[in-house]
Amino acid sequence: MCTPSSAQNSGVDDVPAIDAAIKTCGNGGIIVIPIGVTYSIRSVLSFTGCVNCDFQIEGTMKLSDNTTFWNGKKTVYDIASVTGLHMHSVTGTGLIDGNGVPYWTLFAEDSSFARPTLVTITSSTSITISNLHFRNAPNVFHSVSGGSTNIIYDGLQLDATSTATVTAKNTDGFDVGSSSHVTIKNTNVVNQDDCVALKPGSDFALVQNITCNGSHSLSVGSLGKGVGSSDKVTNAFLGPATMINSAKAVGIKLYEGGSSHGVATVSNITWSDITVKNCDYAVQIQSCYSASNTSNCLANTDSLTGVVFKNIVGTTSSHYSPVVANINCSPSATCNVTLPGFNVKPPSGTAQILCSNIDGSPSVTCTGPASG
Repeated sequence: MCTPSSAQNSGVDDVPAIDAAIKTCGNGGIIVIPIGVTYSIRSVLSFTGCVNCDFQIEGTMKLSDNTTFWNGKKTVYDIASVTGLHMHSVTGTGLIDGNGVPYWTLFAEDSSFARPTLVTITSSTSITISNLHFRNAPNVFHSVSGGSTNIIYDGLQLDATSTATVTAKNTDGFDVGSSSHVTIKNTNVVNQDDCVALKPGSDFALVQNITCNGSHSLSVGSLGKGVGSSDKVTNAFLGPATMINSAKAVGIKLYEGGSSHGVATVSNITWSDITVKNCDYAVQIQSCYSASNTSNCLANTDSLTGVVFKNIVGTTSSHYSPVVANINCSPSATCNVTLPGFNVKPPSGTAQILCSNIDGSPSVTCTGPASG
């Protein structure tokens, strides 16, 4: 077992000591960040030396406020080409502090400031992150991509709350890209962007027992942004979940069609047992996201098949009231979408569900055309 030393000085980088511990104990061993000790993270921490290792965090790992150094860095905690890593807390006291306020503040002043993702998993397999608290990520909290497989996030608390005048922008909880068999469960997220976003290449994602507060959505997308791209999200199950104060509880974001964008395929995706509390929409499908040319929206040839929103219940906010769902598919697209057991009400009045170009019966009564 290795316990790296900490200078216990925010101006001194503790990453070299942690690197040394990973080199010594990373092959099947245990590295411990002890309770009551704060480690200053002033450079990228790579886990490449971990092979079936146990990284136990009982204390605090805090990102430095050196925004100049971190500008343009992809990530803070880099889990790349790793096979077998369990990052966790036994006591539940472990904290990874992203020290977000100086990063959010600088980004509000200069949108070209490129903030790092807090934890990135790429080209890795058999990674479990559990029973930890992540606070105030400078940008996205967690990202998985690069064909990673068998990734588990379990029992996490993610909290991005700004005490400054700036908002905690782009603090996605989980961005799940090119990967298979990613599980997110028993987790609470408080943030101001997507709670979970299934990105291009996500296959066999499972999200269950999650609560999201203040987020944008539990969503698929956005897809089809790049010129000539062919973006796919397939085989996902999301729920049960509780969505509180969200822009939309659940949904799909698709860019417009045409030569300036690509094509999206969304197949075999189910949201089930979703409780809606004061969300602007319960369900939203956008086929014209960030559109600059409405004719390209009509030409969108995306394919949505086997998309199910099952047992979505609760109450929306007054923002779009009495509209509770807005499901907009392009007339040129395939849109096989159903909403069995849908029972969401506005704060007052009779619920309105807006739908356009759905193939077959959506299992709800549509009250008007959709947009967006």
